[in-house]
Amino acid sequence: MQLIVYLRMVNIVIIGLGSAGFAAILAVRRTDPDALITVIEKRSYQMFSPCGMPYAIEGVIKLDKLRFSLPDDKRTTKLLAHNVEAIYPVEKIVRVKNLKTGSLLSIPYDSLIIASGAEPFIPPIKGAAENLGNGVYVLHDIESAQKIEDHARNAKKAVIVGAGTIGLEIAVALRTRGLDVVVVEMLSFAMSRALDRDMAKMVEQSLEESGITLIFNKSVESMNGSPVRSVSVSGETIETDMVILASGVRSTLEIAKNAGIMIGKWGIKTNTGMETNIKGIYAAGDCIETVSLIDHRPVVMQLSSAAYRQGMVAGTNAAGGYDTYDGALGTFVTVLGNLEVAATGFNEFFADAAGYKIVSGKARGKNKPEYYPDSKDITVKIITDARTGRVLGGQAAGEDAGAIINVISLAIRGGIDVYSLSRTEMAYCPMVAENYNILNKAADFAVRRLGKGK
Repeated sequence: MQLIVYLRMVNIVIIGLGSAGFAAILAVRRTDPDALITVIEKRSYQMFSPCGMPYAIEGVIKLDKLRFSLPDDKRTTKLLAHNVEAIYPVEKIVRVKNLKTGSLLSIPYDSLIIASGAEPFIPPIKGAAENLGNGVYVLHDIESAQKIEDHARNAKKAVIVGAGTIGLEIAVALRTRGLDVVVVEMLSFAMSRALDRDMAKMVEQSLEESGITLIFNKSVESMNGSPVRSVSVSGETIETDMVILASGVRSTLEIAKNAGIMIGKWGIKTNTGMETNIKGIYAAGDCIETVSLIDHRPVVMQLSSAAYRQGMVAGTNAAGGYDTYDGALGTFVTVLGNLEVAATGFNEFFADAAGYKIVSGKARGKNKPEYYPDSKDITVKIITDARTGRVLGGQAAGEDAGAIINVISLAIRGGIDVYSLSRTEMAYCPMVAENYNILNKAADFAVRRLGKGK
């Protein structure tokens, strides 16, 4: 007698096709090649690279180059221009609306991955929401980038609200196009979530040298005219042809809340396997709240690199495998004009807020020997726990900043203290690096200040 066994294919639904959703698809396919995947995306096209948009606005690349599609796969269904309206965890069904026809679908799932991302935050400034698309813009997708690019062609002046990474990247892009650019920031220095004031000064100096005007400790009170012709900042009127709101993003949470999924202070709560409080429902990317890898407290970490890793974990586990995500450091790098800037972990403010007594070491030097042609400046700062010498964070500005920060990020993850980092043997060749590497130098300065050199 022959025994016949029928194996049912696992059905996995993924909401959102950003970095997290894309990584989840790859992880599912690697873990269970036979799984059926349904991807639901509001856009009418598949994927794009949001981090490239400021450079497209600048003119370095074409916006169309930022779009790309996944290879066709018989076991993957891509529902573009569709929106998830509700999740029913008991029935294991998602209700989906076709945005072109208005028709509704009910899609069953065995595992569900929410990677719905985040939406731009519109600050409560008079005239901001009313003039969106009418001289006031947010940079969120290809369409919004195209509107900014189109408006900038006939503009002479621009105001950027917010001096975070995205705001400054857009400021540089528009200045490169020839616009007069003013950046207004309510805090006291640039990129304050990642950098300390002393490191931010180098960023600010570079921006000012390029002709960008920076206004700190002040807020935009109103946007005047329709279309906008000026903004009011602490009683002063600044004329402008366009305004870019770079005030951050907020996690997309409504469908998760309505389904009974637990929400934290910043986003959807998950465990280390990226699973929510409801079994079989996972979440990843900009819509979730994760934890700091340093002190394991809740944080929001809306970076593409973090989203990708979270998506890999969610996809693996949703397909029956095993993987974990133990937290984020916020490691990033950007280039503002001619200045490369990078950071990882805590800056001094956040280290202090987390209860650490800190000691920092900062070194300035060249990326290559001074005698070698085209050697360039680099400044590195390392933040440590004064009690143990544990590395808590790092910042770098100048040539090869990103490469330096990657090493510091690895040191934090690996539990390498500043004493070991100061002794780390770094590759040397005059064409590539200094003999006394700038990272070793910064670590040495921290060790001396700790008073525990070994």
